[in-house]
Parts: sequence; C-alpha cells; structure tokens
Amino acid sequence: MRKQILTDNETKAFLIKTFQCSRQAVWQALTFQRNSDQARRIRHLALQRGGKLTDGYTPECETSYEEGEKTMIQRFGSRVKIVAHRETGNVSVFVDDRLKENYENLDVCSLMQLQSEVEQMAAVL
Repeated sequence: MRKQILTDNETKAFLIKTFQCSRQAVWQALTFQRNSDQARRIRHLALQRGGKLTDGYTPECETSYEEGEKTMIQRFGSRVKIVAHRETGNVSVFVDDRLKENYENLDVCSLMQLQSEVEQMAAVL
C-alpha cells in the first residue's frame, strides 16, 4: 500500500462539493496521484476534517477471504489471527483460537492500527 489519506464518504462528498470537482479528482488527490494546487488543498482539508494519513504500512500476514461468510482472515504466525466481517465492519482478534478482543464497526484507519498492534503482539508470542 502506498501513502494515502483515508477518509469517510461524507468527507469525500464534502470535498467534491467544496472544490466543485469529480470523485476521481478527490481520489487522485487523496492517493497522491496528483500534486496540483487543488490536490494539495483537497488533502489539507481532508486532514482537517479527520482524514488519516497512512504511511504505506502493509501488515506481514497471510490473508484469505471466505466468500460464503463474507470475512477476511489475517493470520499473524501460527497463533494469532484477525477475522473481519466485511458487511458489518466487526473485527475479532483470536490468540490460540480463543477470542481475545472484539470490535464493532471498525473503520479502515482503526483496522490498520489494529493490524499493526496484532502484528507486534504476534512477534512476542
């Protein structure tokens, strides 16, 4: 993953209206595809409205998708895993197949933070 600003759809709609531009222009600005004056202003306002700048972090894990259950499973070594329910945003952390933590409606920024924490936890187990 490369550097980008993560924000909710409400903020993206606000940026489109504020700058009278297309959804694609906002996407290009938030993913640093463009570096025009307008793109820089879009990024600045997105951050002011709560957007989160990612640094390109990609977790070291094995990821699989269960289409029937609509889940994403990320395994951090043999003992730790994250199960994310794609429809609800609910995320569970398991250690040795036992539920350790459960989160409801986790947004992308929070999931990325959790992945980083779980990766560190798995490294010391």
